[in-house]
Amino acid sequence: MKRVIITAVVLFASPAWALTHMGSPTSNIKQGHLLLGFDYSNSETDIDVSGYGLNGTFEDVESDLSMAKVGIGVFDRIELFARFGSSEIEDLENEFAWGLGTKATLGRQDALSWGALFQLTGLTAKDTENLFGFLLNGEMNVYEFQIAFGPRYDIGGLYVYGGPFFHFISGNIDLEYLGYTASFDIKQESEFGGYIGLGWQIAKSSSLSVEYQSTGNAEAVGVGLVHRFGGSAE
Repeated sequence: MKRVIITAVVLFASPAWALTHMGSPTSNIKQGHLLLGFDYSNSETDIDVSGYGLNGTFEDVESDLSMAKVGIGVFDRIELFARFGSSEIEDLENEFAWGLGTKATLGRQDALSWGALFQLTGLTAKDTENLFGFLLNGEMNVYEFQIAFGPRYDIGGLYVYGGPFFHFISGNIDLEYLGYTASFDIKQESEFGGYIGLGWQIAKSSSLSVEYQSTGNAEAVGVGLVHRFGGSAE
């Protein structure tokens, strides 16, 4: 039975992803104005899995995440946003992903501004596998948290941004096989990292950004596109 459990954990833990695109930690949207965007990220991470008397680490777990983004300025330079999309994971019936977050500009002087962000990303996946001739039913719920602080510096139509961030993964896998049930906890290996990005103001109210994120046991490359309706809070 232990061999079955180990095989099952490998099947269902591998979809758990790591880092997702954050963009600049600052916000320049006005109160009451809206934004629409799109985020894509490719990431690899080491995932700790424990439960049912087992403890282990799955290395270099890779995933692609694509999400549409909608946000609103609750105050000048403070925004709330939601994201909806999918994680591209093979052999899973449900790949729906969602997220919530906020960004705030804390201070600004000429071309330099400072900000902070928080974002939560969630994934729910269900699947049924034929394992050794019997059906294995599994359900996975994973939540990722990212908290970042740092500067943005504008150089003409370009800007650079980045800084330190914290990264947490909290989730579980529930499995049912031959009348047995088992639950496993999922978490990240490293909690602290840094990121850097380059943005391009492609229009007065639109921007495109590319960034790299890294922790001790995870890394990601992300791309983000944002359009603000009503202009920016200059």
